[in-house]
Amino acid sequence: MTYIILDLEWNQPISYQSRTYREVGNKLIFEMIQIGAVKLDADLNPADSISIPIAPTHYLRIHPRIKRMTGLDSETLAGAPNFREALEQFVAWCGEDYALLTWGIDDVSVLYQNIRFFHCEDISLPPLCDIQLLFTQVHKLKDRAGLKAAMELMEIEPDENMAFHNALYDAWYTALVFKTLPDPDAVLNYPREPKELIHTRRGAREKTPGEVFDSVRDALESESAIHPTCPRCGRVLAMDGEYIKQSADKYIAVARCKSHGRILIRLRFRIDDDGKKIMTRTTAPATSANVAYVHTKQLQMRDRQARYLEEHGALPDPDEELLNAEVSSMPFD
Repeated sequence: MTYIILDLEWNQPISYQSRTYREVGNKLIFEMIQIGAVKLDADLNPADSISIPIAPTHYLRIHPRIKRMTGLDSETLAGAPNFREALEQFVAWCGEDYALLTWGIDDVSVLYQNIRFFHCEDISLPPLCDIQLLFTQVHKLKDRAGLKAAMELMEIEPDENMAFHNALYDAWYTALVFKTLPDPDAVLNYPREPKELIHTRRGAREKTPGEVFDSVRDALESESAIHPTCPRCGRVLAMDGEYIKQSADKYIAVARCKSHGRILIRLRFRIDDDGKKIMTRTTAPATSANVAYVHTKQLQMRDRQARYLEEHGALPDPDEELLNAEVSSMPFD
């Protein structure tokens, strides 16, 4: 049996208020624009590879963040095969008796959302097995490692000519990490089922339209951030400590409503074509686990910031961190 490592790249709506998104809704949140794969030999070394661009048929304009990360744009994808043609080409290249491996659940979920949307259920694929999950358990990691982090842990140097967020190159790097596992065949014990991708969640939740700011700091000091409102009654909430940074594009805090208790606040950032910072705020009732998590992270953040200031004299620039962020959050149900 041949191991084939698969990686995908995909586009998304420029705006969730766009006509195209309103037409397809959660049936197609992400539209695939590249398939990359590496075929391994008996010694688990890359023996063959394929990269298939895919012409989008719904989200025709490539999102600026996707373009920046992948280098793919509308001109590059013009004339490329459509999704069905690309999938058929990929399956023909795979041959007989093979196992498909991926890094994490994201690619599995996006692939099958596209298969369902474009009515390609007649094209048969084997289960997709998760190298990331096996790697996490083998190395007893608390959280799942991203591909870059896994390479650093295994002291695998990236090739300066192979940028991350290219489906072929990411599949190649995943192959290098896969070979380091003490029992690579164990990956067959980790088949993954696709998760449902959604843009909105059910329940008492409020999401504000994106607000435009010159900087992340301006956004964090804005009225919207420091005086959020309860998603149930609309009253202004009392903040329970400062925002903590989960990643370059995500901040989280807890606030209190006199009538409805603790409320979890999430801020998400992205950069528009003009370099402005777009902030969306989501509020929802907080669980006890949410509150404990935020309070713990607030204490840890203060300690980290104090050490960083002592060593460097100034904190990192959040705008620069956002610009270089690898934003890969997936809206799972």
